[in-house]
Amino acid sequence: RWDPEDAVASLVIGGTGMLAAATRWLAERYPPTLLVSRHAGGFDPGNEALVPLELDWSRAGFVEAIAERLRTFPSLHRALVWIHGPDRLIPDLAPLLPRPGTVLVLGSASGGPGAVEVPEGIVTVRLGSVATATGRRWLTHEEISAGAVAALADGRPRVVGELVPGARM
Repeated sequence: RWDPEDAVASLVIGGTGMLAAATRWLAERYPPTLLVSRHAGGFDPGNEALVPLELDWSRAGFVEAIAERLRTFPSLHRALVWIHGPDRLIPDLAPLLPRPGTVLVLGSASGGPGAVEVPEGIVTVRLGSVATATGRRWLTHEEISAGAVAALADGRPRVVGELVPGARM
């Protein structure tokens, strides 16, 4: 259980699916953790380190609602962000995110390096795929979370799997 007097806060946006293990890792180490997701309230019930905020990134007022809720938090030390189409929201979210301390997860559909303009001081985890005997496969949730946790822990960007342009799964 976290003590508000000793709180070192964190923020997770979109961490209830493939990044669930990374979200739990972050909440354990940097509580309270504001968890922003469409279904944040149903994620890990009973985890007192998590403060759910149910929002849909595609709706108007998304960034403003996060900013408003963060006003009641201690200083943010870490953030984990996964948003479809991050190029549209990252410029507005960037002022809210701690630097250093933020990891932005970019899916294979976000293109190669430079396709999404990432503000200085934000570390990226780019998701690729894995070669198999019969072709390629998507990354597992465990592989994705492990990459995010490693970036949160050491502050270094990384690629999880391999970035293979035009790869078909």
